[in-house]
Amino acid sequence: MTEVHGSRSNMFCERAVLGNEASVEQFFVNRLISALDYADDQVRPKESLDELMVNQGRSRKRYRPDYALEVDGTVRWVIEAKAVGESLESFVGQAASYCHHLNASHHDGNPVTHFLMTNGLTTELYQWDRQDPILRLSFTDFDESNPKWKQLKEMLCPDSLSSRRWTVQPTLFESSLTINQSSISEINAAFAWCHKLIYRRENYSYSAAFMEFVKVVFLKLLSDKSVHGNSRAVFADDGSIAVPASEVRFSLSWIERMEEDSPNPVADIQFRNLVRQLEEEIRQRKKKRIFSPGEILDLSPETIKGVVGKLEKIDLYSMDSDLNGRLFETFLNATLRGKDLGQFFTPRSVVKLATRLADLQVSREHVDTVIDACCGTGGFLIESLSDMWGKVEASQTLSPSEKSRIRDEIATEHIFGIDVAKEPALARIARINMYLHGDGGSRVYQVDALDKRFHSHAAESQEVRSEKEEFKRIAGKQVFDVALTNPPFAKEYARKTDAERQILEQYVLAYQNTARSRTPVARLKSSMMFIERYHDLLKPGGRLVTVIDDSILGGDREERVRSFIREKFIVVAVVSLPGDAFQRSQARVKTSIVVLQKKNFPEEEQRPIFMYYCTRVGIDEVARQRVLPVDELNRKAAEQEIEEVGKLYRDFLSGDSAISDWIVPAEAISKRMDVKACLPSAGRNVEKWVRDGHRVAEVGELLRSAFFDPEDATLLSSDRSEDVILAADSDEMVTLLRVRYDGTPEVGETIAASDSTYDTLYRVRAGDIVISHINAVHGAVAVIPEQLDGLVATKEYTVCRPREGYHPFLIWQLLRTPEARADLLLSSTGMGRTRVDWSIVSKLQLPVPSEEVSKATVEAIQKARDLEQQARELYQSAGTSIGTALNLDNAEARALLAAFKPPR
Repeated sequence: MTEVHGSRSNMFCERAVLGNEASVEQFFVNRLISALDYADDQVRPKESLDELMVNQGRSRKRYRPDYALEVDGTVRWVIEAKAVGESLESFVGQAASYCHHLNASHHDGNPVTHFLMTNGLTTELYQWDRQDPILRLSFTDFDESNPKWKQLKEMLCPDSLSSRRWTVQPTLFESSLTINQSSISEINAAFAWCHKLIYRRENYSYSAAFMEFVKVVFLKLLSDKSVHGNSRAVFADDGSIAVPASEVRFSLSWIERMEEDSPNPVADIQFRNLVRQLEEEIRQRKKKRIFSPGEILDLSPETIKGVVGKLEKIDLYSMDSDLNGRLFETFLNATLRGKDLGQFFTPRSVVKLATRLADLQVSREHVDTVIDACCGTGGFLIESLSDMWGKVEASQTLSPSEKSRIRDEIATEHIFGIDVAKEPALARIARINMYLHGDGGSRVYQVDALDKRFHSHAAESQEVRSEKEEFKRIAGKQVFDVALTNPPFAKEYARKTDAERQILEQYVLAYQNTARSRTPVARLKSSMMFIERYHDLLKPGGRLVTVIDDSILGGDREERVRSFIREKFIVVAVVSLPGDAFQRSQARVKTSIVVLQKKNFPEEEQRPIFMYYCTRVGIDEVARQRVLPVDELNRKAAEQEIEEVGKLYRDFLSGDSAISDWIVPAEAISKRMDVKACLPSAGRNVEKWVRDGHRVAEVGELLRSAFFDPEDATLLSSDRSEDVILAADSDEMVTLLRVRYDGTPEVGETIAASDSTYDTLYRVRAGDIVISHINAVHGAVAVIPEQLDGLVATKEYTVCRPREGYHPFLIWQLLRTPEARADLLLSSTGMGRTRVDWSIVSKLQLPVPSEEVSKATVEAIQKARDLEQQARELYQSAGTSIGTALNLDNAEARALLAAFKPPR
């Protein structure tokens, strides 16, 4: 505690001269060192000291103290000076950690005995391995007759330290436990192993085994958190931490020591104490429930030992530190698969980009209040916490005490999460995540956010009812500045059950309004409902930053949702995500991030919109568990793209006209809102091609449809009518054509024409160009070779013939270029599986190459085709030769294969 009254001077200086850190060093610390009888060559200033990696809370940083004092050529104690008014307590950990590093380099003992902290008005002396002061002096205690000054001088003077032997502290080297930072793949593998152990040994379901494992991991995280804050921990440059084994609770050695008191000490001692502690915090209304009253860790001692042994040397607390611990997403990825994971998981780069676009505001006067009403395991909540804490720490205008106050305020009052899931109880997992990262989950609620009335049910406990009532009161005040969220894509509410019907009736979007009637819709996607729900929860002017299915932004059936958005919000930004952004959850949904601002008044006009299309964000999260070198490259590429988009968006918000390429006018979103429809346009290079002297032609000038008149898509052409097969009237066996993404045609399934799901089939001929309606944008365009003449194509293909003067290979190459496929994609219909039929392909504009380039292109492709044919013939010849020579190809072998080969 800093003294503020009393004498205006002490033996070193006047109180009035002390202010910033420099003045404390000049007028107080330098004179203190001299009074302790240190010569100049015994004083090492900051500039001469090595920077070491030390711990500061849960993070690590480079640090060196202001002074180190040597006796007999060895550093024996250090000094850290601060400005008047700065809290010394905030800096004790890094000074203690620095002393540990110095002592760790001396295997014959611990020469550094103390460190001293001072802001001029308060001075505290600490033993090197403790974080509580052993001596505290006020400004006026520095007087020749004061006993505290005499004690300090006796302990720290050179003569005393020279005669004092170094204390030996072998525990760091002879009985220590080292925990190490591990890669995501290593943690995935360890978690999967532990989950499987619990699942098999304890006969639990996958979900129940998961919840038991969550309990064990909670204890592990608490233990790791304690290790990071341990004054005796030694931090190595590789991220590992050595700590006395006796001080690590999550360890086999701790279990062995405690087994005399309990046969299952982790369950009976650690977990029960944790539950009792949490219950007391719930009773005091400091925390929300994580575990049920009296809940137990229901695992056998052998299983717990197996899990502890697997995890005790892995540092989970610092895992993925840029996101402050995406622990449970990592675990879910290791233990769950496919669409089950989709409801929990948002790729970390998508979370980071969305949070950047949220532009969260933190200042002395205002702190944004954030909500995620479908928070899952808390990824957006933790990233919001990290983002706002980072802005507080980076502030140049806030004092240390203000920073501490605002950090606490953010954690306990400004981050809200809601999730309705009960199996597993994701809200409780989010509370664990938040509890371990600063807020205790005090603002995470297990309620159905889509139920605007927060109905209670007879079977609910009083605690659940109270939780609903608490959030109901908060929701009614519209306290939220930002909603940062990823609603579930596929979940729907239908009128089939009373509960869901009651919820649907609360929503404007659950009714189809016409000039004459208001008709209820049968079902409604929850992602649409959340748009309306967040409008209810946000303040006027509040921002909704949400991942959204592109069908909502551009689909014909979703126009009424877009009308609602245009009526209630200002569209600020739309950032398109790659199609594979959610590959880990096997969700084949094209998505975007939208930033919507709730209108302050109904007449508020739409402004120009920032739009961008990402190519790398989201693809850094792969579906496979094995980590490959390309994953690290993808992660860095995603991070770089986040920085690029973040900068462009800041420039947009500041009104910088230099980014006009990424701004669309308000009228651009009058129909569709997706980036593909509003920002880029097909044919964007036509003028450039003309300027460069190329002739530009529509594809319809180079090709003609083999079966349909260009003026009437329903009219059959006479020259190929014999190749049209009316499936219902035909008993012919036909072989279907397939076209791969690389443009290779191949033999497909052989079926009876009458069994086809299509009413009409089209026989292809050598030299035909076949274009896939669904996959042309991926390159599925093929020239039919002689050996595939006679295969049949369905209506999912357009079969074409080159016009006179154009070789099919030339047109094939043109249609498969990135430019052609990009323009087809921009012109395509559909929001999911994009489609391009002949009416779109025929209007595609492309430059026509010169005769010289055309000839060279055709010759190169023909040569490649000839070489491919030669390769096929050589393969066949080799097989025939060895089969004949050794009788490896015979009738009996073929009969056995036909009889017993497994089905495809």
